[in-house]
Amino acid sequence: MNASSPREAIWLEQGYRPWPAKGGFLPANARLFHREDGAHLRFRVELGPAHCNGSGRVHGGFIATLADVWLGYNLARRLAPEVRFVTASLQVDYLGAVAAGDWLESEIDWVRTGGKLNHAAGRIRSGDGRLVTAMRASFVSLGA
Repeated sequence: MNASSPREAIWLEQGYRPWPAKGGFLPANARLFHREDGAHLRFRVELGPAHCNGSGRVHGGFIATLADVWLGYNLARRLAPEVRFVTASLQVDYLGAVAAGDWLESEIDWVRTGGKLNHAAGRIRSGDGRLVTAMRASFVSLGA
């Protein structure tokens, strides 16, 4: 597994691995890393100029995408492999700004599975530990 930056090389030494994203959207927009953190997956991403808005800060839409993906994949590992689901509701509270050159990390607080409706919540922190986002989502399981 090759690192594309010195930071990613450190992450690999810490047990993080590139996320095997499916589809074209994630790989085209970010190189995610993950590792198991107890019952949850912990994700990291290095931020570059392509993630920033016109004011030089990471775009809120990119952060919301990370929240959706990171919560959803933590849910997916609790469900049977054949279960499919979609995001029904996503709440992202922006609590701090980050810029290119920084990195983000997920912290998942809880995941609750139900028959049709599932929930997950957590935070996103910057590389220096600042709270960037509080995140919560509900996901609807699709009919089998």
